[in-house]
Amino acid sequence: MGKHTRRKLNQQQQRRVHQRRHSQALSAQERANARPGQVITNFGKRVMVEDNEGQQHNCAIRQNLGKLVAGDRVLWQETGVDHEGVVIALEPRQSVLARPGFRGQDRMIAANIDRIGIVAPLDPGVHPDMIDRYLVACCQQGFTPLLIINKTDLIETDAQWEALAETLLAYDELELPIFPVSAEDGSGLDELRQALKDHTSVFVGPSGAGKSSLINALIPDIDIRIGALSQATGLGKHTTSNSILYHLPEGGDLIDSPGVRLFSPQKPENLKALEACFPELHTTALSCRFNNCTHTDEPGCAVLQAVQDGEIAFSRYHSFQRLREEFAL
Repeated sequence: MGKHTRRKLNQQQQRRVHQRRHSQALSAQERANARPGQVITNFGKRVMVEDNEGQQHNCAIRQNLGKLVAGDRVLWQETGVDHEGVVIALEPRQSVLARPGFRGQDRMIAANIDRIGIVAPLDPGVHPDMIDRYLVACCQQGFTPLLIINKTDLIETDAQWEALAETLLAYDELELPIFPVSAEDGSGLDELRQALKDHTSVFVGPSGAGKSSLINALIPDIDIRIGALSQATGLGKHTTSNSILYHLPEGGDLIDSPGVRLFSPQKPENLKALEACFPELHTTALSCRFNNCTHTDEPGCAVLQAVQDGEIAFSRYHSFQRLREEFAL
């Protein structure tokens, strides 16, 4: 076996192996006495777990399970105190959205999701770099991206609509689903509801994007749910900085995630892996003179020529180069 095939497992693979080993380590009696549940939110050293009957339970977490996040499927046991329990096992995750944290440790955002709603607000502004970073994460994990342009009630003229269309042209050409919506006047929400129906989705985006306002508009009784969650966690007004899962009236789950100033996807293995997450750039790069072209100043670079000719949006090219430099590829 060559040295390259003996490379260390990455952090996500290590977590999966750990989860499988711990799940297998449960005794037959523990498994028989355990109940399945879904993590609604993590607060401090405890989690709120919902059982199959829709009842929520304030649960401690058995040691060595690691951090649990909204969307996790778990096994838990009752403690004898009403609506309290202990999570004893984490079921294998089908997917994880995470971002690099301190000291190289991933900070998990949500688990077992299949769609990411990238919320880009008109105020303070739609930033392609933010969108592109989440699109890379979708590419890496196989998530379906939805681009949600929020606060469209602020648009007053045709010229403003045309400027927005120009900003979004690159994503329209990628056939990315785009949803112009307003939590304020309700426009576009019916289409968004249909896209979220029967899926497990997470809303992501910067602070001030209006994610919570959108969720309030999509879930009419959310104030009641938040109140019940606050009472159950004992935190009073619920101000957790972690993700929270809500059930959608039409079916499916929606996870609200904390706003982040600058999201970074996982580091790609190499330059080609990053290129693959920019489809229009990846296709053009096949015509570059050099196979290891970084598309910066190499002669015969087809990507630079395509940018110059307007065939590749400069904003997308700029996002690619920022990530290439950030990851030192």
